[in-house]
Amino acid sequence: MSEKTVVVVDQFTKHVGTVLRRGWFPIGSNPTVETSTSWESVTVLGAVTDDGDSFYCWTDENLTRFHGIRLLEALQERFGDELVVFLDRAGYFWARDLWEHVSGTRATETVGDSSVACVRGDDLEVWYFPSKLPELNAVEGCWDQLQEWFKHRLVPDLSTLEEYLRQGLSTINEPDIWPYLTSKYLS
Repeated sequence: MSEKTVVVVDQFTKHVGTVLRRGWFPIGSNPTVETSTSWESVTVLGAVTDDGDSFYCWTDENLTRFHGIRLLEALQERFGDELVVFLDRAGYFWARDLWEHVSGTRATETVGDSSVACVRGDDLEVWYFPSKLPELNAVEGCWDQLQEWFKHRLVPDLSTLEEYLRQGLSTINEPDIWPYLTSKYLS
């Protein structure tokens, strides 16, 4: 039996527009900054493996269960067929179609004192993080870095946002996933 690659996945949404921040200005000045906001956005799906490899893709569509299934297929294409994937419980990941894609059934297993749902197939296992515990997901650290990279950048339109994503994603230092998964940060 060959060893499976462990992959942690999360999503990040960035909107077109200006990030408003407080600033310091001389007394009596009246600075004016043009701002814009938009419903246009891009959602990035990011994955980090136990070997430190990463995979990022994005879409300007609202995510659905079909995106979740396609992501699993892309991860298998990129990292090999035998994977253990950790996902959050977003609707597009927590969907019967995705479970059936993996194995046709869903089982619940307990790890420590948490109930963790999982779906097991022959080569692919999908485990779900407990609700409301993003600190278990190492990819959150990637999003923190990306937010910092975007901190002082104006995003006037969708094409600029996509170009900035290419640049920003290339600067991310992928964290070691094991301290997150073993709850080092919860103690």
